[in-house]
Amino acid sequence: MKNFITTFLLFLISILVFAKETEEKTFLVLFDRAELKEYKTSPNYIELSLTNIFKTKSYSGNSDAAIIVKVPYSNIDECQLGYIFVRVNNKTILPLQDIALKIIDLDYSKTTYDQLLTSFEDKAQKNKKNNKTVKTIPSL
Repeated sequence: MKNFITTFLLFLISILVFAKETEEKTFLVLFDRAELKEYKTSPNYIELSLTNIFKTKSYSGNSDAAIIVKVPYSNIDECQLGYIFVRVNNKTILPLQDIALKIIDLDYSKTTYDQLLTSFEDKAQKNKKNNKTVKTIPSL
């Protein structure tokens, strides 16, 4: 019985140690400055609603107002993130999709970019090989 319990505990510990960590997804949430002024809010204020749930960082300045949200779950998408309610100002609570101009999945965008880049490089390599095989005929 002791051997069984010891073996079982070692098995559980090994599963926990070697378990695959969940993948983290990164989203970029863009805001329209005019709409933020209309609601009398800022990305920093909206970020406060999300910091309890996710890792966030807000950016505002000369460019568009934005929040980068890191989600510890790999199965969440832009729509599901948009359904999260955030406090816009002291009196207003809205779903994120109603206040956000655009929610972009940066991980999906990166994989798409990498695929496009590799296909472009493959085409360039093929063109290089084709150009080398064609010999020019010297003119007389």
